[in-house]
Amino acid sequence: MLHPTVSAVKAIHAEVLAAHGGAGGLQNEGLLESAVAAPQATMMGKPLLSDPVEIAAAYLFYVCQNHPFVDGNKRVALATCLVLLRENDLLPNEQLDVAAWEALTLDVAGSRLDRARTAERLRQILAA
Repeated sequence: MLHPTVSAVKAIHAEVLAAHGGAGGLQNEGLLESAVAAPQATMMGKPLLSDPVEIAAAYLFYVCQNHPFVDGNKRVALATCLVLLRENDLLPNEQLDVAAWEALTLDVAGSRLDRARTAERLRQILAA
């Protein structure tokens, strides 16, 4: 599975701001590093997350919750999730249900979903 790097997420942030506006800047490098590392965590050499949908949901969850950027955190979290899904051939349809993706992202940002529920909702969106 291809995972995004910190540099890749910073590049996504720059693209999101260029396309949709917002204040630039990184609020906390450590929070970004943590958000990118968490879905890749291992124990005794084995990944803690192995299901691709759970991994994609973890990027959405951790980037959104850690809030590493000055602006655009929700947009970057969603874009990182979508890039991971697309790069790993897991995005079944390029025609996205924008309302469903937006609702998922807002629920994560509003702390209405934990990581497991984020994965469940993501799985439902991908199956629709």
